[in-house]
Amino acid sequence: MMRKSVHSDIVKNIKEFNGFSKDCYILLQQKFKNVDEGTLFSILSHEYQKRMKLLHVKTSNVINKYFNSYEEAINRREDPGIILRIALEANISPCLVAKLILQKYYDDVESDNESINVNKYIRDTTLIKNTDLAYEVFLCTLYDDQYSPAIETMRSSIGQQYEILLHKQMTNLGIAFRDEEYLRKFGYDKTPDFKLEVPIAIDGFIIHWIESKALFGDEDVHKDYIRHQYSSYWNRFGPGLVIYWFGYLETIVQLSEKRFIVRDKLSENFVTIVKQI
Repeated sequence: MMRKSVHSDIVKNIKEFNGFSKDCYILLQQKFKNVDEGTLFSILSHEYQKRMKLLHVKTSNVINKYFNSYEEAINRREDPGIILRIALEANISPCLVAKLILQKYYDDVESDNESINVNKYIRDTTLIKNTDLAYEVFLCTLYDDQYSPAIETMRSSIGQQYEILLHKQMTNLGIAFRDEEYLRKFGYDKTPDFKLEVPIAIDGFIIHWIESKALFGDEDVHKDYIRHQYSSYWNRFGPGLVIYWFGYLETIVQLSEKRFIVRDKLSENFVTIVKQI
């Protein structure tokens, strides 16, 4: 559980940093050595994504500005890293800028009157015929630690890894459960990661389901999940347990909360609730 003051200090450093999130992450690691690196990256990612929602616009004026800056730099034969420099000046994720430039390029230069999905070119830059542009986009995917295809894959992989870890822990502890895939076979649209076959009690709180989140739980994240997931789980299955593996903000824990409890790991100290016949 993270104190509000520590979290506020981390967020303040992120907001005051001018540059790529990759470099901001290095700064955070140096300044907050007592905070887990995974926790720092999770907080950084959330704050950076909020910034992009605010600053990243896709108007024709902005797209033309990026593309014209790119073409002018190419014509001046500037060193590689042109799109990175454009992104740095605009304070926008390199891959997000690269996508807009790619879209403009294929609309104007390589137009064949067909709709182009630029995501495939971001994922595989060898498909881009223009070698200069291909290399520029490739550099963006290397340097962008928030919106590159590799990072998106990594986020999904980490989420799966922690679900597998939780699966193993519950199995070793003798907790009987059904997973999300099993529940969806029976028509449930919104399901927790694990539904317990037999309820357990942790710190006196009865738990019917467990949700695994491989991220840091701050107020915004937690409220969003309550609205879109946790409340539905509670309505359907009863009270449960939410695990934020990279920690959570102390202020999200409410003693009056009856729908779920929040932890950063699965406690081995639990009591199995046996129904009386």
